[in-house]
Order: sequence, then C-alpha cells, then structure tokens
Amino acid sequence: YQWDITKCMFSIGNITEKLRIAGFNCAGETVVDLFAGIGYFVLPYLVHAKAHHVHAFEINPDSIAALKANLKLNGVEDRCTIYEGDNRITCPANIADRVNLGLIPTSELSWKSACNALKNDTGGILHIHANIDSKKLISGECYSKTEKKNKSTGPFKYPEWEEWTKYAIGNIEKLLRDVKGRD
Repeated sequence: YQWDITKCMFSIGNITEKLRIAGFNCAGETVVDLFAGIGYFVLPYLVHAKAHHVHAFEINPDSIAALKANLKLNGVEDRCTIYEGDNRITCPANIADRVNLGLIPTSELSWKSACNALKNDTGGILHIHANIDSKKLISGECYSKTEKKNKSTGPFKYPEWEEWTKYAIGNIEKLLRDVKGRD
C-alpha cells in the first residue's frame, strides 16, 4: 500500500488481520467498515480482496482526511464512500455483504448497526474484533495456560475465547431478530 506518511499512524497489532483480510475473495461484494480510521482494513478489502465497494464510517475528521489521501494514493477512491460521524446514526440498512467491526477493546456498541447493514435477502458476514481477558475467572476457576489449553474444545485455544464467542453469537442472533424480524 501507499501511505501518506504525514497523516499516518501505525499499529503492530493490525498486521495479522490486514494480511488475513488481504487474502479474502470479496469480488462483487459490498463491504461496510464501521471504524475505518485511516484505512487499515478498507485498503486491504479494496486493493487485495477486490471488494466491489466499501462504505467507510469514521467519526474523526483527521482520520477521514488521511483515509481520503490513502484511498487516492492507492487509486481506489472511486470504490469507497466515506460517512463522517457516529456509525450508529450514519450507517444505512440493507447494503452489506460483509461488515468489519475493527474496534478494540470492543466493537459491541455498533453490533446493531452491523446487523442492520447486512443485506435483508442474503445476510452476510460480520468480522467482530474484541480483546478478551485470558486471565479471567471461568466458572469460578482460574486456569493456568496449560490447563486452559487442555480444557478448550473445538477451534478455541482458551475457554475464554469459546465463552466470548457464545456470548457474541447469542447477542448477534437477538439483534438480527430485532432488526431483520427473523432468524
């Protein structure tokens, strides 16, 4: 990517996720990024994953200026619509095949916006980011790293990850029923 260094910030924690997104095949998809910033995830969706269009939501005017510059530097400004303000107010319904919720420590404040943004007829994919406390007490017990690894099930490395996933799924299912009127 090309970046305007005068309007850039860096976060080492985003590298793995940016690379993961760059490997997606989003051809023909409309993506919503509810926390666009300067384009950390917008650019991988557009440049490498080949999303048809990205709707980028950002509340910070300085980040919006940098996002516009970065879109132009990468020649993808015609495939991105930028919305300034709180995504809980500015995000339209029924537009997205995929929604990126790249805010940490939690993006939960915008889960309803994300569900509402998904297309009514086909649904879509939510990419939910969150920090999960791996030192948390689970069911009254605190596991050591070895115990955590041995107690996990399925694709989860730690029980906290599974617990959080169940929490997120339950809330997303409820929100989808509320905003879409069906499961």
